[in-house]
Amino acid sequence: MDTRIASIGDDKLQSLNIDQLKSLYKTFDSTTLEQLPNLYHEHIHFKDPIHSLEGIKSLREYFAGFCNSQAQYTFEFTNELVNHSQAFLQWRMHYRHPKLKQGKPLTLEGITLIKFDSRIFYHEDFYDMGAMIYQHIPIVGWAIKKINNQLTSAKHE
Repeated sequence: MDTRIASIGDDKLQSLNIDQLKSLYKTFDSTTLEQLPNLYHEHIHFKDPIHSLEGIKSLREYFAGFCNSQAQYTFEFTNELVNHSQAFLQWRMHYRHPKLKQGKPLTLEGITLIKFDSRIFYHEDFYDMGAMIYQHIPIVGWAIKKINNQLTSAKHE
């Protein structure tokens, strides 16, 4: 399915290829960093549960922190809703990090909102930080699971 989206601005046809964006994130590594300026505006506003960043340089530096030889990240896109200037992408991230669950494979589900013209100028990720990190740290994870179990059992009383 070609998800090239076109919009009119300054009397020129502008487009963003959503499939190109999804391809970029399928394998998240150092080559991803090199391709960011092709899809992201120089003044990109990026938000996730950890940071709020302005500018392609800040985004590249933030993403570089994820691109090391010990960690692995891949994205599987499971659903999308796209119109002429924005898109919601539902995804499943498969990742490994040596400090989380002894480096075993983990999975996190989330959603990304992007707003764009010819390039993405706004990107916001929505996901559960507890499910991504906190639940996989030994003592913190135990405490979170205990709290979740108490909340779940309280709902059924």
